[in-house]
Amino acid sequence: MKKILSVAIVYMIVLSGLGVAAVSVNREADYRTYPVAMDTSEKSTVDFSSVTYSKGVDGYIRLECDGTDYLLNPGKPVLPRTVQIFELPFGVRNVHVNVEVKGMHEQTIDSQIVPAPAPVPLSPIDGYTPPGKDAALYGSHQPFPSSWYSYNVGCGLNGEMEHVTYVTVNLYPVRYVPGDSLLYVADGADVRITYDPPAFTMPKKDTYELVIIAPQKFSDDLQPLIEHKESHGVSTFLETTDDIYARYDGTDEPEKIKYFIKDAIEQWGTKYVMLVGGLKSILYAKPRDNANSGVTGWYVPVRYSNLVSGEPGYPCDLYYADIYREGGEFDDWDSNGNGIFAEWTDETGQPEDILDLYPDVAVGRLACRSVQEVKDVVNKIITYETTTYNADWFDSIMVASGDGFLDQHDLDFQWDTTELPDGQYTIYGQSKNDEGVTGPADAVNVTLDRSASTSLNFNHDDHLNPALQDGYPAPPITEIVSVSDGDVLGSNDYSYTPTESEAYCNTLFWWANVSYENGVLHIRGKSYDPQPYGNVTDVHLWIENDNGDVVFNDYRNHTEMYYEGEWVTGAKSLHGRGGALYYMPERFEQDVVWTSNGRFTGQEDIINAFSEGHGFAFFSGHGSPGYWGDQYPGIPGNRQYGSVDGLTVSQVSPWFPWIKLPAFPMKKLSNTGMYPVTVVGGCHNSLFNVSLVPSVLDIFFLMFFGKNIYMHTYGQPTPECWGWYIVKMPDTGAIASMGNTGFGWGWEGEFCTVGAGDGWITSEFFRQYGEHEYDILGTAYAQTQTSYISHFKSFTLPECWWFPDSGWDSIDEKAVQQWVLLGDPSLRIGGYP
Repeated sequence: MKKILSVAIVYMIVLSGLGVAAVSVNREADYRTYPVAMDTSEKSTVDFSSVTYSKGVDGYIRLECDGTDYLLNPGKPVLPRTVQIFELPFGVRNVHVNVEVKGMHEQTIDSQIVPAPAPVPLSPIDGYTPPGKDAALYGSHQPFPSSWYSYNVGCGLNGEMEHVTYVTVNLYPVRYVPGDSLLYVADGADVRITYDPPAFTMPKKDTYELVIIAPQKFSDDLQPLIEHKESHGVSTFLETTDDIYARYDGTDEPEKIKYFIKDAIEQWGTKYVMLVGGLKSILYAKPRDNANSGVTGWYVPVRYSNLVSGEPGYPCDLYYADIYREGGEFDDWDSNGNGIFAEWTDETGQPEDILDLYPDVAVGRLACRSVQEVKDVVNKIITYETTTYNADWFDSIMVASGDGFLDQHDLDFQWDTTELPDGQYTIYGQSKNDEGVTGPADAVNVTLDRSASTSLNFNHDDHLNPALQDGYPAPPITEIVSVSDGDVLGSNDYSYTPTESEAYCNTLFWWANVSYENGVLHIRGKSYDPQPYGNVTDVHLWIENDNGDVVFNDYRNHTEMYYEGEWVTGAKSLHGRGGALYYMPERFEQDVVWTSNGRFTGQEDIINAFSEGHGFAFFSGHGSPGYWGDQYPGIPGNRQYGSVDGLTVSQVSPWFPWIKLPAFPMKKLSNTGMYPVTVVGGCHNSLFNVSLVPSVLDIFFLMFFGKNIYMHTYGQPTPECWGWYIVKMPDTGAIASMGNTGFGWGWEGEFCTVGAGDGWITSEFFRQYGEHEYDILGTAYAQTQTSYISHFKSFTLPECWWFPDSGWDSIDEKAVQQWVLLGDPSLRIGGYP
């Protein structure tokens, strides 16, 4: 995969119809500079706060250590972790990290440390079973994690858009020996990093800050954008795909483009790359030519990741941004040289391709499919950057969300009937929130009759609860699901495990299982407080006989349920990490459109709120290429009743009633001239390889031929994906969007803000903007990717490809690979003065 170094010249050409000079890269010049002597070590001392712990209602211990976050490996103990990030000169080699802990002492505990939950896909994946508690580890007599530290090394951009080497050191103040109920606790650590100087350093150039890559067909209509950028001091260069293919060699067209970007960085100092071109048609275009790429159906080709996770890969523009790996070497994303790019694991579980992932340039794509789309988006960018500054509407952010997952923990009230006479009994459940408000009681009438056969039925119908019929907020709700009105507790045992379509997330928490064994009825269900941040309830369950005598009485106090999307978008922090609003500057007005506050009940609510005009919009929930929505608090009646449509591309359907009005809801947006930077959390919202015909055929191929063509549209006609459609609209919609091209993953419950995946990376964008004040979109976007990688990639490949204690897994890799910017990476957020 080598670039052909042809006879190099520096030449001036006038691109047809452009009227601006464009300079080719000098492909023979020695652009490298060689460093003088430098220090080759870094030292740091870290003091840990004291570790405290508390025991939850589930009997597990939870550790707290100020100034740390958490090591969250599914099924393994949740332990504190602190991250130290070092910036070394770009291209340093042979980086080694040594850590010596200070003040280590032992401490015994009387219960196990709580295991981490497993992240779950935002849409169901066939065959996926979340891992449970790691029984082998909890019986082990070896410390977990196996070392006091781990680290990762990579090349990327810092906040000044300078090329650096990142060394991320993860320190673990506590190590746990489960089999001995023992903690090893450290007071601090001394960190020392050594390295060899780089073989060369990146030259300081500023010839072209922005490079646009587009087909010749779009060149004329990009001219106004080039002139506009130049007028605001952003030196801009346009290179056509045909010119790149003619002058570069590579395995395929995407690799040729990547080599060109590398030269642009090194010879021109390019910071931002705008790819202008998506599929060639909204009706039908071939999305993928082979495992690695889509070329023939594309104006600007796309690289596909070959990380298989419920789908055979997904478009990944991070490929064009990640140019270098440790030592400043070119990262071709095919480290094993087998011609398959970005593979994750083989049959032995070992990664096949080792990727740096840090962006070395900020890449965004205008996924235009026609000259008209180019004209519309160019005009939109120019209008935004010239009219937004000091506009009143800009200092506002809209967030929309609801309850992401049904994170109900198993209440498991156990009613022993063996000493009771046959007869009629009534089971009552009632919840009270931490403000002292008591909700209505749920009542279930059963018969104890040992002469009859047992008849138990699962029942999940809290969507019919009268307390919820007047909307939200609502009083605390108890829903008994494992026994139904009229059931019989008879002579035989009975058990039933509800499916996910009956009891969402039951495979994670086993909150809904039906069980009557040896005369003991296990009473399970839900308890929740359907109001903003209503995450704590006490549950009282009692049973009366037909005389009104109480024969059973029990409580579950301080039970927790979190409305994940609302915490991810919100203004409060959880486990030391806030939602998006927590980080936004105080001057921004907050338009909070949640299911729990009653402002999000359907598409009309979202359309009306968005149309008011905002500087930012954040949607966190569930999605598909043409759909975004979420769920009511507690997901009453399961997803079929608890889901809420938010905003869709199309409401035309292959199923009766065929069409709902408005047929194209996004076209009802009326925020003319007030375009927010938009972040969307959900599955496939930014899957920009969809077109109309394949989107309709998607479900029929699966139903009639058993073939999945992976449009993920379920037969919904979708000419262009949600993330691009909202940007390409000429007068309304968004100025740019960021979202997933594949299945999104999220953390349920209390770890929703700190766990890896969709919730973390989407909210991190707002932290980067709010705390660091990055006002160039591509800088904030690239630093979000960088922060995600530094925060979660906690080991160095290939020396230790799998650190079973703290490893970067496929969910982490996918989260950063698939998060695409559909917009101008050089956009000045808030416009130019």
